[in-house]
Amino acid sequence: MKKMNRLMILLCLVLFLLSTAGSALASTKFVTIVTGSTGGTYYPIGTILANHFNAAFMDKGYKWSAQSSGGTVENLDMMQRNEAEMAIAMANLTGFAYTGTVRYEGKKIENLRYVMGLWPDVTQFVVGGSSGIKTWADLKGKKIAVGPAASGTEFSSHVLLKALAGLTFDDIKAEYVGYSEAAQALQNGQLDAFNAEAGVPVAAVAELYAGRQEVNMLEFSPEDLAKVKKEAPFYAAVLIPAGTYPKQEKDLHVAGIKSALLVGKDVPEEIVYDMLKIIYTKEEDLKKEHAAFTKVDFKNPVDGLYGAPLHPGAVKFFREMGKEIPRELLP
Repeated sequence: MKKMNRLMILLCLVLFLLSTAGSALASTKFVTIVTGSTGGTYYPIGTILANHFNAAFMDKGYKWSAQSSGGTVENLDMMQRNEAEMAIAMANLTGFAYTGTVRYEGKKIENLRYVMGLWPDVTQFVVGGSSGIKTWADLKGKKIAVGPAASGTEFSSHVLLKALAGLTFDDIKAEYVGYSEAAQALQNGQLDAFNAEAGVPVAAVAELYAGRQEVNMLEFSPEDLAKVKKEAPFYAAVLIPAGTYPKQEKDLHVAGIKSALLVGKDVPEEIVYDMLKIIYTKEEDLKKEHAAFTKVDFKNPVDGLYGAPLHPGAVKFFREMGKEIPRELLP
């Protein structure tokens, strides 16, 4: 009888623990950060941020997770469908989506809110040493990885080919793959070039520079940059210093677009405020965890943001820092 009583007590305890665990799980608010391909910059950055938020918000009932994706365009679509609460995305496409312009004409995504600007997404058009590609015009007829389908990189590839060489995707052999797959294919001679548009350094690009096959990167002359800016004024000159990648012996003059951290408009103000507090408190730790954080302009966090407003939690945080918020970025 005593043994039976002990078993009953144990069973009741297990059932109690399971019920309380279930209640805790039910009350947890899950926050998904959509990022990019695993070989790019967005995914590791999203993972790092999720880890820091989880450590700080452990007692607040929130749980963050980073999810890989096809990049900016897919991320914005997922935000529109409420399949993600946060995203990392290029500021130009975010602005187009919010205002319903350019490729988003008639397809506004109005629940987008900026948290802060991140690093410039840098155009790194890597070409095989044996491909014969020396200029942008040489891309004609070549097999090129233009980014995953419906990604920000794919959109940028369209813009760059047209502005710099008068080419469309009909003039090349376009491959729609992520950065890791593209790097492997180029190394194996299955690709001539690929566009890696992400924060520097990109793991897939570093892998290529460290490999046995010779690779180069197409640069932007002042004339090239002027052509691109005429077509897409949100581009700016970017310098990749010598030594950024293995065996990279000279500075590389390229171009880029600011990327940004986004949230949906329904994310509570205090959560966005506290996320920024964590980011700024951990600034030096973040810079050690990934080099892309060293390219974030923490002193001017709203520079380069385009088209969509800041979240009220971000407005509150930056105003307390003494930052002036441009009128066009106010909610």
